Amino acid sequence: MLALPDAGMYRSIRKNNIRFDFLCDWIEGSILFDENVDEFSAIDVADVLIEENVCEKQDFAMEIVNNAWFELERRLNWITPRMPFSISNSRANRIHSWQEAPAHSFCILLSLTQCYKEWADSISNSDYTEQGELFELLAQESFKNQFSGWQVERTGWSLSQPMNFRKIINWVANCLGETTKDNPDELINSKNKNAGLDLLCYLPFPDNRGGFPVYLMQCASGKHWKTKINQPSIKKWQRRFIDFVDYPQKAFAIPFALSDEDFNSYYDEAEGLLLDRYRLLAAARYRQDWVSSSLKDQIIKWATPKVNQLPRN
Repeated sequence: MLALPDAGMYRSIRKNNIRFDFLCDWIEGSILFDENVDEFSAIDVADVLIEENVCEKQDFAMEIVNNAWFELERRLNWITPRMPFSISNSRANRIHSWQEAPAHSFCILLSLTQCYKEWADSISNSDYTEQGELFELLAQESFKNQFSGWQVERTGWSLSQPMNFRKIINWVANCLGETTKDNPDELINSKNKNAGLDLLCYLPFPDNRGGFPVYLMQCASGKHWKTKINQPSIKKWQRRFIDFVDYPQKAFAIPFALSDEDFNSYYDEAEGLLLDRYRLLAAARYRQDWVSSSLKDQIIKWATPKVNQLPRN
C-alpha cells in the first residue's frame, strides 16, 4: 500500500477525526499505484491505522474503514462497467493497471496532492499549465461522450493554445450565433485571460439564431479549486462581453470526489452544473474506452514520474 497520508489522518480515539475524502483517496491510490500489491483487505487498512497510531482499537478502526469501503463500492457502481479495481467482500482487487485507466488515475493523482504535502512539494516544479490543459481535455472528452450531439470546445488560454481575449469573445459569440458587446479595450483585457471560461459546451441548431442550450465551464484541477468555484461569472459574461439571447448555464469540473454533504454544499456555491471525479468518470457508462489514445499517452507521460515518486510503505 501507499504510505499513510501526511495530512488529514488525525488521531481518532473515541471520535473519528480522519478526513473521509483523504481516507478514500488513499485506498484508491494504493490499489491503483502500488504495483507490488494486487489486493488488500479492509482489515489491512485498519491495521495500518493502528500501526501508525491514528486509532487505538481495532473495532473502531474497522468501523471507520468499513464506512470508506461502503462509499467506494457506491462510487464504483456509478462507473460500471469500466472499473480499474473492485471493492467487495471486504477486499480491494486491482482489475487494470493504472496506465489502462488513465482518466481515473489522473484524477486520483491530482487528489493525492491534498493528502501528501511533502510529495506534492517535491513535484511542485511541474508545469501546472500542462496539468490544467490535460484536465480540460479530460473534461472535454467526458462531456462529449455523456452529452450526445453537444459541441465542446476548449477556450482556456494556454501555452499551446494562446489567444487574444477579444478573439475568444468573438469566437464564442460566433459559435453561439450571438452578438458581442461594444466594449472598450480596458474591459476586454482582463487579467484572467479567459474570464474563467475553459470549456464552451453547447447544443447548436441549424438556424444559428442564438438561444442555444449553453454551458460555460471552469475546469479547476488544483488543490485550491474552491477559490475558483464562482468562475466563470455568467452575469459578467452577459453584462460585459456577449449579448446573449438567453442566459447560458454555468458548469464547474474538478478531479476530486465529493461526499453527498460536500456535493450539496458546493453545488449551491457553484450555482450551476457540478462535475466531480465520478461524474466525469461516468462517461464509461456510455463508452468503455472513452479516453482518446492521444490523451491517454499524454496522461501516462505526465503521470509516470509522479507515480514513481509516491511515498510507499
